[in-house]
Amino acid sequence: MYESMRKVDLLRAACCVAGADGDTSDPERRALQTLADRAGIGTASLQAMIDLAESDDKFLDSQFRITVEKPQETLKVLFKVAIIDGRLGRDEAIVLKRLAKLVGVESEQFDAWLKQSIDQAKKKAL
Repeated sequence: MYESMRKVDLLRAACCVAGADGDTSDPERRALQTLADRAGIGTASLQAMIDLAESDDKFLDSQFRITVEKPQETLKVLFKVAIIDGRLGRDEAIVLKRLAKLVGVESEQFDAWLKQSIDQAKKKAL
């Protein structure tokens, strides 16, 4: 039960990252669909989460009450969603930093993990 709730929490947070700029790109949607499939969330529920993430700041605020047992693992998934379309938008970075702070990740550690994720994404693109 707990693992399934963790997957849903991760999906909701990923929707917030992807929708931070008000537009969830096709590559972001595919990544979200993969997370939704893992969490057992249907297409209609996923679309509702995306719609809320793109348009409702209160939805964003409600996501950061979760406690993350593995912050690095969680943030790496969220980084992948954020940069899957080839860019990291300002709004996405703000949401990511906010989540990192709330789960106790220091700024320096956040920056290192983000750089590592970006470097890995660039290597895969080559």
